[in-house]
Amino acid sequence: MRILTGKKWRGGFLDYHRNKKEYRIQVLAWKNLEKLENVYHTRPKSLRLLWNYLPVVGFEGLLTKTWSRLREDRRNEKYVACGVGTVIEGAGDARFPIGSIVCFVAPWHPALAERVVLPEELVFAIDTAATPKVPDGTILHAPLARGKNELPWWKPVRAWSTYAGIALSTETISELERGLRIELSATDWSRADRMNASHPAPVALVHGGVPTSGHSNQQLTRLARRAGESRRATDGSTSSPSLREPEGSSEPRTARAESRDNRQPKMGILYGFGNYAKTNIIPYSRPFVNIRTVHEIDPTQIAGAHRVERWESSPFPAENERAEVYFVASYNHTHVPITLHALAQGAYVVVEKPVVMDHDELAEVEVALRKAGRKLFVGFHKRYGLFNRLALEDLKVEPGEPISYHSIVYELIQPEFFWYNWPVSRSTFLSNGCHQVDHFLHLNGFSKPKDAGIKLLQDDAVEVWIELENGASFTTTFSEKGVSRVGPRDHVELKVHGRNVRITDAIRYQSEDNHRIIRRRRIVKTNSYKDMYRTICAKIAANEPGDTIESVLITSKIMLDLEEKLQHMKHWGTRYDIAKKEFEKRFF
Repeated sequence: MRILTGKKWRGGFLDYHRNKKEYRIQVLAWKNLEKLENVYHTRPKSLRLLWNYLPVVGFEGLLTKTWSRLREDRRNEKYVACGVGTVIEGAGDARFPIGSIVCFVAPWHPALAERVVLPEELVFAIDTAATPKVPDGTILHAPLARGKNELPWWKPVRAWSTYAGIALSTETISELERGLRIELSATDWSRADRMNASHPAPVALVHGGVPTSGHSNQQLTRLARRAGESRRATDGSTSSPSLREPEGSSEPRTARAESRDNRQPKMGILYGFGNYAKTNIIPYSRPFVNIRTVHEIDPTQIAGAHRVERWESSPFPAENERAEVYFVASYNHTHVPITLHALAQGAYVVVEKPVVMDHDELAEVEVALRKAGRKLFVGFHKRYGLFNRLALEDLKVEPGEPISYHSIVYELIQPEFFWYNWPVSRSTFLSNGCHQVDHFLHLNGFSKPKDAGIKLLQDDAVEVWIELENGASFTTTFSEKGVSRVGPRDHVELKVHGRNVRITDAIRYQSEDNHRIIRRRRIVKTNSYKDMYRTICAKIAANEPGDTIESVLITSKIMLDLEEKLQHMKHWGTRYDIAKKEFEKRFF
């Protein structure tokens, strides 16, 4: 389909995924209400910023991060909009049959999309008299007006998403409908831009494979023609003046002793094509795994990965989807369904943290792992860093002997509308604080926790302590008051009697005893991610086992126990449980 992005009307984008409670609408008229700020972590285009990052991530890391961030300009451009369109795929409520003319509110969308997918709560009936006159083969586009509406009627859904787990109340829906009708009636559509919408491409949820939109090409052509007939019914005109045009083999080996380099790479699927996947998963999984398919729900994100043969906009695997390796880097609360799908077919799965969001999900994953075996790797990069080996040598401890761990972590504050703030995402401590907790457990051979506690401070920082059965202790202060000069920061000290290791920002290492500095070392921050994915993927290529089941369970359980306590301290009540049910109601 076509999307207005970067002030250009471009074609070739995949359509949005549609769940059972949503309508797919061919847009006839579109009005931008507000450009959203603070939706994503963005960086200014600054030479000083590049200079700051160079010693942290190195030259290679700087190039990949810059390339990735520049390609996110299309994604970052999000608006709240409203408009009028034709239903071309129906929702479960069947209020509006296919071919119906409707009005809608479209939060969290590009400046204009040729087709949108919206839940039934944001789609409303429209009187024929109120329908704008739209020439055939055209979309009327009213750009963002100057000035600021101090009391926007769309405020309750400014950055609302069907993935957020946020229910819309009857009162909110009524207010939105009232505001929408007033907005549309007050819009002078004769002054709107006329965008070329002639010859619409069929709905496509897949690029590089057979379309899976649920309609045949013949059906979609008929629906597009009906949308054009709806325009003519409201205008009687077939002319479209002043249109803006769109731009338009050796045998695989099985013995572990054989060389991995000569193996056939395994075929992989990636879920989530954000900055992390672009800069770490895609480049560092080669040459052991070829990621041939990528699932990404935001059409403006889809582009730019070499060797990717197939793109899909669906958030979850189809029942018959098969792969040898699944990489899961999508929204945190979507990890478990994909992980269970992969394990059920005996595939490997590399899942980003957190593996699970609650104890019920942990129980499901445990059952699947007991059945499938060690097929899961968790993306805890601190397990794979060079500094771990150096620390064990310099502290002179054997694996499993107690190493106490003390850290201060400064994360960046999350943008107002960033998805980490959705109630279904739980706390940022669960999402990000897990790195230090898992690193501590890893260094101590996953000795079981015997006691733990968490405290919420008055400035919203979090203090955590853990004691293990082997005698090791852990403390951390987790704060979101960091500065953005070089991203998140952390200071870690590892201690045994008479010896100490200090790791700063995961790039500087120093060990010492009572008499001297034992060793200093410096690396670039991206080394740990490169080492992690190359180590994991080499093991997968050699059919070696994944993380131990006990390591997955121990880290996940202690994090969930701490999260439950933090949830109580934040007075969130059943906020997450309600959000999870709302999300599942829409997708399962």
